[in-house]
Amino acid sequence: MNLNEVSKKYLMLNPVNATSGGQYSSNSGLPLIKFDISSAENPTLLDLTNLRISGKITVNTSAGGAITETHNHFYDGMTGRFSNLVDMVTVSSKRLNQVVERVNNYSRIVPSLVSGLHNANDIHTALYHEGDHVASSFLSRHVISAGTGATGKSFSAPLYCGVLNSGQDLDVSKNGMGGLVIEILLKPSVSCIFGSNAQTSGDVVVLSDLVLTVPQYELSGSMAQSRMAEQNQYSFNSLSSVFQVINSATSVVAFTPGLSRVSSIFMNFINTNEIGNQLYNSCRLGNVGEVRELRFSKNGRLYPISFRLETDEQDNNALATSNKYSARCMIDRNYLEALNIKRYYKTNRTSLAWNDWVSGVVNRSQTQNRDGTEPGTVDGMGILFDAYGSGEDLSETIWSFELEASGTDLDGTAANAQGVYIVMLNKNTIFMNQNSIEVQR
Repeated sequence: MNLNEVSKKYLMLNPVNATSGGQYSSNSGLPLIKFDISSAENPTLLDLTNLRISGKITVNTSAGGAITETHNHFYDGMTGRFSNLVDMVTVSSKRLNQVVERVNNYSRIVPSLVSGLHNANDIHTALYHEGDHVASSFLSRHVISAGTGATGKSFSAPLYCGVLNSGQDLDVSKNGMGGLVIEILLKPSVSCIFGSNAQTSGDVVVLSDLVLTVPQYELSGSMAQSRMAEQNQYSFNSLSSVFQVINSATSVVAFTPGLSRVSSIFMNFINTNEIGNQLYNSCRLGNVGEVRELRFSKNGRLYPISFRLETDEQDNNALATSNKYSARCMIDRNYLEALNIKRYYKTNRTSLAWNDWVSGVVNRSQTQNRDGTEPGTVDGMGILFDAYGSGEDLSETIWSFELEASGTDLDGTAANAQGVYIVMLNKNTIFMNQNSIEVQR
């Protein structure tokens, strides 16, 4: 590499749909934030691992009053303060004039990735300084109170999208993606801040002073000529999601994903009565009750593992007298594999825990620790399909999972129904040269 033919710069971009006040909020009628990264003549590579959204977050009551740290105003700590506000992220190619990736249910996906692949030390240090992640929702009220008033509280956070987190540099020149458009759709404030006092005061969340920053490397001379003559490719795992509801002790969810290169599927749960209810945490990775068996199938046959995942959970809701608490070892292992997409990868850094302060689990009740006054829960399930090759073809097949539970949580009533957010990681490859660009999904 000839370093004389590589120049490094930092892009600092304001939203292209900025208002005169520079504020964004679903309450003000401007919930969409849009950034435009222009194309370039010479090959220009974005260092997406260091892309950040920075700005200020202000939380006040609906009457404009300040919030104190002694009152119950919380956000989900695993999701982080900024990610709590986001409903959807869309990344589009300006050259293609089409969407490359759209991540729905963003604030339900982030807590699985953060809690599954990071431990408490990660969250208390690096992740706290980036996206105001905390290991317990109870701690978040100190962060919220610091962001009241006219000044707000600063943040700098990554975007958890497959195309922005591949670990590769992305060419945005006219021979590559031809520029990018990044759109962030915010959630209503009622779904962001929760707690008994938040419900009463009707908290309002406002974003301001927003800036997108990302390092870029511009090639020149022989390096630029060589790259323009080559067929370049960019691979990533897109994140797409669907929402389902289960309410019985034996529940089956079956659908056709419509994706041809699926790496893994993972899911998390929440009581449907908590969604959009400002008294409770809408981002919580809730317990589903006492699970007995979990089965994954393709066209009605057990797949990709040919056996049922079982637990020995017994009497988990009785606060114990004799060490009857038990982890879902088989289920948890497959869930962590689905998150990191590396079979046999030894997960040394995770917040997934049983009866620990981080996860706050003292029983398997689906309503455990939902109001923010206790640490909260981090639960999930999943399966890895293909860690090495081209991914599993689920474009025309029926994929399903069957869950068997015991106890009274899944009793067939609407009051105890569980919302299931199912996330599919699908391999995508973008082939780029000076004549054409093609996306293989």
